[in-house]
Amino acid sequence: MVNTGKPSRGCYMCRARRIKCDEGKPGCMRCQKSKRVCPGYRDAFELKLRDESKSTKKKHNRRLNQTQYPVLHNVVNQAEIYQDSFLDPALFYPTAASSSRISHSRNSSSSSNSSQDSSRSPEEDVSSVVSSFTHHLTIRGHMTTPLNQQAACFFLANFVLVPKAGTMRGYFDFALPLLKQRDPSQGLLLAFSAVSLAALGTRPNSKALLPKADLWYLNALKEINSALRDPRLASSDSILVSVMLMATFEQLTPSRLKIGGWTSHIDGAVAVIKSRGSEPHKWQSKIAREIFISVRAHMTIHCIANSKAADPTVDWMAIEADDPVVQSFAAANLKMAALRADTEKTTTLNVHSAENTEIVKKLLQRAQALDQEYLDWIKALPAGWEIKTVAWVDSAVQNLSTSLVHPGRVDAYGELWMAYKYNIVRSCRLFIYSTILRCVAWLGNSQDYRLTPEYTTAARICRQLVEDIVASVPYFFGWNSENDVTMKAKANFACGSSDDPNVKPLTGIFVMWPLFAAAASDFASPSQRIFLRGRLKHVAETMGIAQALILFEIQLLHPSLYITRERANLIPTACQSDDTTVAITEGKATATATLAPAPPQQQSGWIPRSFGFGENGFFQNAVAMKQHVQQYLEGYELTGF
Repeated sequence: MVNTGKPSRGCYMCRARRIKCDEGKPGCMRCQKSKRVCPGYRDAFELKLRDESKSTKKKHNRRLNQTQYPVLHNVVNQAEIYQDSFLDPALFYPTAASSSRISHSRNSSSSSNSSQDSSRSPEEDVSSVVSSFTHHLTIRGHMTTPLNQQAACFFLANFVLVPKAGTMRGYFDFALPLLKQRDPSQGLLLAFSAVSLAALGTRPNSKALLPKADLWYLNALKEINSALRDPRLASSDSILVSVMLMATFEQLTPSRLKIGGWTSHIDGAVAVIKSRGSEPHKWQSKIAREIFISVRAHMTIHCIANSKAADPTVDWMAIEADDPVVQSFAAANLKMAALRADTEKTTTLNVHSAENTEIVKKLLQRAQALDQEYLDWIKALPAGWEIKTVAWVDSAVQNLSTSLVHPGRVDAYGELWMAYKYNIVRSCRLFIYSTILRCVAWLGNSQDYRLTPEYTTAARICRQLVEDIVASVPYFFGWNSENDVTMKAKANFACGSSDDPNVKPLTGIFVMWPLFAAAASDFASPSQRIFLRGRLKHVAETMGIAQALILFEIQLLHPSLYITRERANLIPTACQSDDTTVAITEGKATATATLAPAPPQQQSGWIPRSFGFGENGFFQNAVAMKQHVQQYLEGYELTGF
């Protein structure tokens, strides 16, 4: 890599076409006029360096041909790893002898006890880790390829947040001290290598890197599975972080358009925590606690999305976050996961008996209480969490599917992670009202639930929630950030300049679930649905988050589709209990409205219960449900379709 003076700052497409780029943000006008998708611009460090990987590789191969490495059976070939991988241990500790570069991890026990807390401030500690990491991504021991340097730096600069003085929180920052250990885990090195190369490979015009990323992924799987058979390593911090990095790999890679890979890794992280135990004394170090809290956050979103409760054998609230806002947020989300799971079990009851009626009424009351808990969480937020309306867009948008903004209000937030948590709460409340309306529809039997006062109240609240999510989207994508500094998502990434104008792919991970929840709501307007789904597609195709494409392909609406399915399978019988009622007053549901028993009706059976949404959630059944709806939809009029 050599300095080349002042290189072109044009986008990849204009440089490939050898034409002058106007360098517009987020995409140049040259590409728009030629009806092309602008692939974006090079990173700052990439502009200053020229790729001399061919000559470097020749020198590197000549050196490797003079060295013989041992071949290990039934595990990853370690010599092969370091012939290609940029994660030579010498990159993390400069005093390592050459003979020890390929001997590590097996004798390393990176358990919670090995993750020692630093006496320095978090800013100094993280700064030291990042500085050391980036410093050693140079010639040390043997040559590393420029491409691999770019992959590591790209992942750190786009997916790893480090905490900062004040309220800024981290994201995967706990991986850095583990990577910097004198004897780091081989599984962790391989997992980081795989996810870094995958992150770089999902960029436009970089897809050729993905097969190599898949190879590192498979090598990491072998090493992690081998470490899990060792009782000393199975529940270590490094293995847990390795599994979480593998889950991130599944979020990024477009070759795995299914949710199964991500789900299996989240479940694997839960299994590691179960084997280690959730007692506080087993998570004494600061890094260990941060890892536990991160796994809890990922697991909770996974459970909410798939309508299943968190593993009850783990005390998920045993490890307390330093910030009470984070702790109360986690507690409410765990209840949300349980509510979603119980909703699928309860509203699908096909016998309208007195016992089942009481079960549905209790579920409705739980939904009401949880909605109030989320409202209390918002009211208790400290200063600095205020939402600021910075603009109103009154003019019509020509193409909503590609626009950064929807007509109406535009909001700005104090920091990126604050906007993320606000939107998770809004998404959860949308599903709470979906549960409430499903309960109302079940208790009302054959009555049209859309004619009830409960539906009117739910519609008013849910439309506001969808509007709030829509108003937050421009902040995530940096709309008008050149002219308004409040619209630049504030976050402290582990590498690169804080003044980088490019939108980071991590924002796509943060926003994709709220985008889906709002777009799938019955109460989103047609224009809002087009806009939200367009942003989901942008996250998948431009930001390289393949999991967003899975969400984009799911065209289910709640609660109308669920209610239609549940009524198709309901066996109407006269209720033997006293007259009961269901009402919602000022956004709160209570079981008090009089219900009349419905006459028996013949089941149409057009949406069978065998789809099992309670077991698999949205994702697992999306394709089958879509095919079934397409087959039987003709002749039916369904609200929201």
